[in-house]
Amino acid sequence: MLTNQEAKYLLNLEKVLIDPNQTVDLSKKKNRLELISHQDSDYDFWVEITTNQKIILKTSIHHLESNSYIGLLRIDYKGGHHNPANILPTLPEFLKPYADKWFKPTESHMHIYVEGYKPLAWAIPLTDVDFPVKDITQPADLSDLIFNFAREINLKSLINIQQAIL
Repeated sequence: MLTNQEAKYLLNLEKVLIDPNQTVDLSKKKNRLELISHQDSDYDFWVEITTNQKIILKTSIHHLESNSYIGLLRIDYKGGHHNPANILPTLPEFLKPYADKWFKPTESHMHIYVEGYKPLAWAIPLTDVDFPVKDITQPADLSDLIFNFAREINLKSLINIQQAIL
């Protein structure tokens, strides 16, 4: 497992696409982008963009570690969630008000890695964080989400997006 400081370090590393010509095809249910960091080549990452019947859009970054993966950050639109009730000493102060919070499917939220809990067990409402895409209401929002998520995880590569045909 990671410490909170290690998770933050991994998120802040500059990352690039392993395949710079890869395209995100929004007509697919799942897109996975493999990333590397030239600043610290000991780490591998992947970003996954998922849509399904239950959750309109879920975007996440995972750190790969010895054939397993650890979720570092995820944003859910139209997905329910329940935060843990127990507060460990490793829980950052800004998350404490959200202990035992139930997120309704109508409340978009950002999952954050917290040391001592299963990965991505904690979430905060998007309305309470500095992330510009608060909701998905039209197809253009998907591209905005992807570009802003890339900025959030320090992805330096340009992302090619193929819009879904409606």
